[in-house]
Amino acid sequence: LYQSLDRDRRKSYLTKIETVTSEMYEFSKIRSWGKHFLHNHQTTNMFALLTGALVMTEYKSSQANVWKQIAVDMMEKAMFLLNHVVDGSLDEGVAYGSYTSKSITQYVFLAKRHFGIDHFENNWLKMHFWFYYSTLLPGYQRTVGIADSNYNWFYGPESQLIFLDTFILKTGAGNWLAGQIRKHRPKDGPMVQSASQRWSTLYTEYLWYNPELPSHPPAGHGTPKLHVFPNWGVVTYGAGLPHAQTNTFLSFKAGKLGGRAVYDIVHFQPYSWVDGWRSFNPGHEHPDQNSFTFAPNGQIFVSEALYGPKLSHLNNVLVFAPSPTSQCNNPWEGQLGECSQWLRWTADEVGDSAGEIVTASQQGEAVFISGEAVAAYSSSMKLESVYRCLLLLNPQTLLVLDHIEKQEDSPLSFVSAFFHNLDIDFKYVPFRFLNKF
Repeated sequence: LYQSLDRDRRKSYLTKIETVTSEMYEFSKIRSWGKHFLHNHQTTNMFALLTGALVMTEYKSSQANVWKQIAVDMMEKAMFLLNHVVDGSLDEGVAYGSYTSKSITQYVFLAKRHFGIDHFENNWLKMHFWFYYSTLLPGYQRTVGIADSNYNWFYGPESQLIFLDTFILKTGAGNWLAGQIRKHRPKDGPMVQSASQRWSTLYTEYLWYNPELPSHPPAGHGTPKLHVFPNWGVVTYGAGLPHAQTNTFLSFKAGKLGGRAVYDIVHFQPYSWVDGWRSFNPGHEHPDQNSFTFAPNGQIFVSEALYGPKLSHLNNVLVFAPSPTSQCNNPWEGQLGECSQWLRWTADEVGDSAGEIVTASQQGEAVFISGEAVAAYSSSMKLESVYRCLLLLNPQTLLVLDHIEKQEDSPLSFVSAFFHNLDIDFKYVPFRFLNKF
């Protein structure tokens, strides 16, 4: 476009780019996105700062070099941290993960092109395809809504998938999945992309597309499989399949705040430039350790909280009463960090909140998953164990078993389980046998 612009228009655009980039640089010193790693605002805004700096390099090189230095430094640290995330996931979930990964893939491309920095062997990038494939419910329209979510993706993910296929996978699986998502995109309703997000990754989709890669699904596609995200603490079953009568989807979450890698980096402090939780922002996460979703035959039956208030019961996890530290819904209390619009990750004990997947196994159509979430509850509740196991007996039957242990002096007397559904109203129908209830 630059070659087709007249002199006055070139000057006008360059002035605007310089002004906005300068403002972004000044804001990076004081806004949280200037210090929070692996957060959607951090990658988006730092990449915007880098883009402006690259445009201005030819005209104001000294100023542009300062901008480039701060942007590249932050993005390189982000890529270094992502190399620890070996399952390709992002703790903010699929929706906000697509927001973050949009800018990461663009940065990786420009880092190679302009600076000769090669991230194509990054562990996270190598596994990132599965973050899209293994979170897709049957039908290719809706994803598992762990953490704040709008049913599927904010940006892309066709652009990210085509990037991964062209530069990382080179198998055709990324092109295939992008095609399936594009083909089945909802035309109306709540799963439609917003106008501000719909077109913003279209140009990179074209730039990166490699037509020489044959489009075909990943090996083993067509059979329901168990997939474990060990860093994220998430297990899914039956993802990436078309709509069919027996294609059931099941998910389970029992993980550490921020994901295992970030959690361990915060707690063990191996890097001096990471300032504990002050270097991260897991506010889009939910109080959801030992949470699950269930879509028998592809129909949502037990769903997640999507972009709702951070209340434990909306995430299908146990709440207890009476609790001396109840923050809302007194006398009931759920998991640490609940009760606000965002997860309160800076509050007492929340930084140590964690769940753990105990087992995940599959035998034919039968699936067994279990997790421990006692570390996600306040120590004042004096719980010893909050263990949940799921047993999928067949595509329509899921057995949920909770095992709870508490200390002798625990103040708790009651437990409540609530199963959330956004699509269908649950109605209690009394069981009647021989005219007796």
